[in-house]
Amino acid sequence: MAASVWNSCRNAGQKFVFTPLLRNCSQCGVAQTSKTSLRPLKDAGIQRRELSSRTNSTGIGGQWLRLGLGVAGLTAVSGAGYITYKYRQAMATTADGPVTTAQCQSSVDLPPMKVTLYQYLTCPFCCKTRAFLEYYGIDFQVVEVNPLSRGEISWSDYKKVPIVIVELDGKDDKQQLNDSSVIISILKTFMVNTHKDLDKIVSYYPLMVTQDANGKEVKEIANKHWVMVDLETMSEEYGKRRRAEVKWRKWVDDHFVHMLAPNIYRSQAEALQAFDYITNVQNFGPWEKWAAKYGGSAIMWTIAKRLKSKYQLKDDVRESLYDAANEWLKGVGKKKFMGGSQPNLADLAVYGVLSSIEDFDTFRDLMENTKMRPWYERTKKAVKTHAGANTTHVHAP
Repeated sequence: MAASVWNSCRNAGQKFVFTPLLRNCSQCGVAQTSKTSLRPLKDAGIQRRELSSRTNSTGIGGQWLRLGLGVAGLTAVSGAGYITYKYRQAMATTADGPVTTAQCQSSVDLPPMKVTLYQYLTCPFCCKTRAFLEYYGIDFQVVEVNPLSRGEISWSDYKKVPIVIVELDGKDDKQQLNDSSVIISILKTFMVNTHKDLDKIVSYYPLMVTQDANGKEVKEIANKHWVMVDLETMSEEYGKRRRAEVKWRKWVDDHFVHMLAPNIYRSQAEALQAFDYITNVQNFGPWEKWAAKYGGSAIMWTIAKRLKSKYQLKDDVRESLYDAANEWLKGVGKKKFMGGSQPNLADLAVYGVLSSIEDFDTFRDLMENTKMRPWYERTKKAVKTHAGANTTHVHAP
């Protein structure tokens, strides 16, 4: 039982050793016959295939129109933030961008350290990361990345947000953490383990490079939804709760987040509403705001239709969103949270993703047509009051 929870891995030179469970991990796409090579997380610039933003302009106009649509499409893809999994782009920065500081009550389970989050304000994956940091009372600075130039993270080989930089007191080097789920897993592991060796913990989440059935290279970070705990401190009940948490964290990344883009860009009016909000709260210049708002909203309205087909959503995409919300509520059951009496990482993930659309019609419709509001408001209160800051995390959900 312990092996199925621990997913142990260790750094042996340039090789990593995993338990049999990881070999068959569907999240990483590793089958027993896969050809696999591994690299440390700090070298991982995971490149996912991006959805094409080109539109078919046949019968609409000539070269100038196609050029205009191309520019608008590029702006839309870069400039939204992005409330869609396939637009989880960008990050390029020195700390020269707009910086704000979140003042939290420092978690009792963390040593003195400086945390910097590079983000798009409305990106659901960035919102998920912020929800985690706020709930556990981790002080952090925010650098808002310009979605077009991405100049704030020009130093990074990894070109997506969020990125978190951790600087521990007394250590000269900085640790770069990529991918929202990996960031959360690493920091939570850092909290629950007594040795507080961040470099060692990062090695538990290596980049895996595999080949699919067509021979195409597939990259993924191993163990991204798992929190690593000392076997000596892990109870059977803790392991059971952890497996359930991992299941729902994967559900958020693989299913729930895909409901957002087709819904917020469902109609031309909703797409314009979304871009009006996004361009006003994110780090855009004046001309970028105009191009993203009008050109980008038109392009994303078109792309939303493709996403609807790709993820096989219902004709009225709101119904698919409501179905996903009801699936989540069924999992929560009569408990206050999926984690029981307090939020677990799955609660924080669902809350974080939804908080990214709180100002949109999609969110209001969701609250009015499902029973999500009580759970959402409880979780929001827990996050905003840093309710996890003074808990003991070793056996917490």
